[in-house]
Amino acid sequence: MAVMLASAPHLVRAGDLPALDNSATQSSIDESRLGDAFLRKLRNSTPVIDDPMLQAWVENLSYQLAFHAGLPQPALQVVMIPDRSINAFAVPGGIIGVNAGLFLYAENESEFAAVLAHELAHVQQKHYSRSVQEAGNSNWLYLGALLASIALAASSSSDAGIALGMSSQAAMIQQQLAYSRQHEREADRIGMQTLVSAGYSPMGMPDFFGRLERESRQVGFLPDFLLTHPLTQDRIADSLNRARSLPLNGSTDSRGYRLIRIRLMSLLNSADSQMLNGYREQIKQHPDLEEARFGLALALSNLRQFDQARAEMDALLKQHPETVDYIVARADIELADNHPDAAQALLQKALALTPDSVTLRLYAAHAAILNLQPDAAMNWLEPLSRSRAQDPSVWELMSEAALQRKDSVGVLRGRAELRFLTGQGDKAVKDLEQAIRMAKGNYPMQARLQQRLDKMRELSADDKEIK
Repeated sequence: MAVMLASAPHLVRAGDLPALDNSATQSSIDESRLGDAFLRKLRNSTPVIDDPMLQAWVENLSYQLAFHAGLPQPALQVVMIPDRSINAFAVPGGIIGVNAGLFLYAENESEFAAVLAHELAHVQQKHYSRSVQEAGNSNWLYLGALLASIALAASSSSDAGIALGMSSQAAMIQQQLAYSRQHEREADRIGMQTLVSAGYSPMGMPDFFGRLERESRQVGFLPDFLLTHPLTQDRIADSLNRARSLPLNGSTDSRGYRLIRIRLMSLLNSADSQMLNGYREQIKQHPDLEEARFGLALALSNLRQFDQARAEMDALLKQHPETVDYIVARADIELADNHPDAAQALLQKALALTPDSVTLRLYAAHAAILNLQPDAAMNWLEPLSRSRAQDPSVWELMSEAALQRKDSVGVLRGRAELRFLTGQGDKAVKDLEQAIRMAKGNYPMQARLQQRLDKMRELSADDKEIK
């Protein structure tokens, strides 16, 4: 795992919040369907990052912030895009999107959390629904514009390319998506309250905004985030003054953020030998710098220097044997070196201590499949297929395990769910129809598959509404 896939083929106190005009919003059920349809279309049109470690980290932070924002959102879904431009978005229905560039640019965890808190505030205050209504547009049109904007940015090889190649159509899309100044100030204020309530320094927001503004002046074009979130000197000043009026003793950074950031940089620069030299130079200057040794181990593994990578990771695991980042990185080395048995043994041992880790369970299932032990893989995947039914990674692994078990119905079921979640509804329907025919005589199974097929047909119609 830990690869980038192109999906074409964890007491509420939110401060004094303004009252919502519920008559101008959709029901939570409608919003959930909107968000799910948007995510399926996004996976179909744009490359995404499939990495359980990154996914788990952003999910945990998103739930933490949503809890402290008072959002009644039981099922957030996170999607990560391997686009180096600076952007993040939140879609009603609990969809959180993060560009890789946000990790690269946010220098500490409070800055990263500030952006997510700001996006969640937009959702909480129904800014998107208000904007759609005021413009006389439909929700589907808005989501289509957002998809087009993300696809445009992701298809460019660089930020400069985005700026130079921005067509009049793209400019119109950005204008459609841009929040009003009033909405931005509201999201700043509520997002900062959420940030402080969640235990972070409020300075993360003005620090991030200030550097964004300086970067845009120096480079000469606006990051994607500023195209849809207009930033003015007044907003920066208001953000700074508000932060200074709040307690400043919250967390600014964490070891977890530094490690996950290094992991992402390793994924994005997997063949870059300069990273190896850079980490070695850091270690020369600071021999006890744990993060540099972690980066060095990942760089060594990327360059297939597995013995040296193992030695570095073993030293880190000796100091911190329960750090999931290190366990997964160590397993990655064994998988890359074609030793799935060693990876599986390592992950099984870790799961005995941390049985609820979704990351470890997904990795253990992946290792078991590579080790030709599909029954062991299914032991971890079956519960995940119920608790994480919206996760394509689960169904991809389920299909692979079923194939090894020679379970044709299981293969079709897993493949159908994977295709459905990646915006291939027509193909998913055909897979389930075939699975029903193959389950002939097994009436309980046929009934379950038929029920799912009917629901899939109904929801697939939503995908077609997003142009």
